[in-house]
This record gives sequence, C-alpha cells and structure tokens, in this order.
Amino acid sequence: MTALMRQNPALRPSSRTQSYAAIKAAVVHYTASHALTLAPDRIRVNSVAPGSIEFPGGSWEQRKKSDPKLYEGILRSVPFGRLGTPGEVASAVLFLASSHAGWITGQTLVVDDGQVLT
Repeated sequence: MTALMRQNPALRPSSRTQSYAAIKAAVVHYTASHALTLAPDRIRVNSVAPGSIEFPGGSWEQRKKSDPKLYEGILRSVPFGRLGTPGEVASAVLFLASSHAGWITGQTLVVDDGQVLT
C-alpha cells in the first residue's frame, strides 16, 4: 500500500478511490464557498474530515477480518497506532457548533490523529 492511498481523500489525491476523493474535495470547497456566502448573515459553516473510524459493524471492523493486511497497514499509518471512534468525531463537531468556535468559519477540521501527515 502506498502512502498516497492512506491519506485523507478530502485533502490529497487518491489512486485507489478516485470518485470518493473527488466528492470529499468538493465538500471542502463547498464548505468554504458556503461560509463566504453566509458570512454577512453571521452564519458559520464548517465541515469535518474524519480519518479511519472503527465501530461495531463498520467497514473497518469488517476489513479487520476480511483483509487483515490492509487493516494493519492503516493502523501503521496512524501516529497513535489505533483507529478513531465515532465519539471522537462527535466531540470535534460539538466544538465547531459551540461558542468556543465562534470565530471559525469556512474550515474543514481534519479529525484523524495526524493520519493525513503520513
């Protein structure tokens, strides 16, 4: 597996998931454009780009069984050596929706434990 395949498809090209990467990139651009459009009305628009998230019944749990080599490769691409949880993504969303993020708009918050850096 190449490093290119492990990076967040919203922010990096992907040779393995081209259509998915294009849609993710469109969400990043749409977020920024929508934020600019709504800023005069003081409406903030942000998005979250999660990394590899594991939960019961999810695709990574299935991949752990069906393709352990791929799963282990993904684990190696995450600096802390584990996949994220839905709760960790939810915490980021709660932050962006809170008054603590009151001066943040047009941003895509990458929640991936630095996976995009590898």
